[in-house]
Amino acid sequence: MAMNEPSTVLMIELLSLEHEQAGYQIEVGLTRDIGYARRMLNIDEFTYEQLNALAPFFGERMRLSLYPKWDPFRNSYYSTLIIMNQTFSETMYFACSEYYVSQLLQLKQVNDPHVQEEITVETTSPFIPPARRLRKKSKKRVGRLRLQSIMFACLVVVLLSLRMGGHVMDRAEGLEGPSLGASAEGIEKIVSLPFIPPIGKIETTPSQQEESEPTPEPSKPTPEPTEPPQEQTQRYEEIKLTGNKYTYSLPKGYVALSFDDGPSKYTKEIVDILVEHEVAATFLFVGNKVAHNVEAVKYANEHQMSIGSHSWDHSKMTDNGANQNQNNLAKANQALEQIIQSPITVFRPPYGAINDKLAAKVTEQQMKVLLWNRDSEDWRRKTPEDVIQFVHHTDPSGAVYLFHEKKITVEALPAIIQYLKGKNMKFVIFK
Repeated sequence: MAMNEPSTVLMIELLSLEHEQAGYQIEVGLTRDIGYARRMLNIDEFTYEQLNALAPFFGERMRLSLYPKWDPFRNSYYSTLIIMNQTFSETMYFACSEYYVSQLLQLKQVNDPHVQEEITVETTSPFIPPARRLRKKSKKRVGRLRLQSIMFACLVVVLLSLRMGGHVMDRAEGLEGPSLGASAEGIEKIVSLPFIPPIGKIETTPSQQEESEPTPEPSKPTPEPTEPPQEQTQRYEEIKLTGNKYTYSLPKGYVALSFDDGPSKYTKEIVDILVEHEVAATFLFVGNKVAHNVEAVKYANEHQMSIGSHSWDHSKMTDNGANQNQNNLAKANQALEQIIQSPITVFRPPYGAINDKLAAKVTEQQMKVLLWNRDSEDWRRKTPEDVIQFVHHTDPSGAVYLFHEKKITVEALPAIIQYLKGKNMKFVIFK
């Protein structure tokens, strides 16, 4: 009997922190390769107190790290909570127990029938706003524990710097270098991750595993990079995405640059740099910016860049209704297609937030979902050198880099491309 293929947890979001009579729990939202699910996790009092000390929160999205680290000096585990909204991101450290670490490991065992049932049922549940039920403590206690958390974070950074030769690993490489026994084997083929399809849209067979992972049809093999026939001298290849999968990484030796949140005054300059270095990138444009940057969209298209949608208004679409998302996607596509005179087939959800309801609307409009596995977080970095150092401290092989149309990114881009070429990476765009 064939073994069930384990799926990948791409993101874990903290939704609530609760202290009931039965014990301590957190509710988390799991973005997996097979879709989105919510789950309650039992935690211990120590980890609960550490997390609760970071409160209060005010509706921000909160991502929990999937990879706690061991601190041999304090003889304990520690992890991070990343608090985000549209204008800022803050990383907060907290100590955690071995039991909490074991709970995270269990989340990765998707072939557990209990977890399978939860994923199948809960992906259709409405999204719960982050931290809706976080308990509040007195300001005095919170302030004291927050100060302890800051002091602990400083110690952690110093220790990591000493142990890693001064190189602190960026959290955006979490999928590449887990420290708790997860596989670090290379990807030999294009990794395309299936989402749970809407009923009637994608056919399944009785022999499929419980993960709802589609069985590849013999007539539709996994797409391989192919040279663009019109540009034989270009040093990049094109990959056509499949409509029933999330794509977030590449085979070893390949790399992709992607730029979100345009078009902007920087689009043309980015394109010029790419052309000068004989490479290309995938641009994910926001629909309501198109009217003010029509020439930028035309310019990117004329220079053989791949153009996709990043929604109409960069809203968190998992909070929207089905009709609202349908109109959002259609409006963005119409704005772009009127300019480039070809269908938009690539979609990247704002904030990476996607569930099966949104995925169904994406499929209805003949688009494919493109995610990423290297987030440069250039929007919060202060200098071009910071962006360059991020690339230097991550493994570029198989990477889909997420950048934004920012001044410091434009200034860093030539050095980034030269570095990737120096690593003999083959550049890829997505269609």
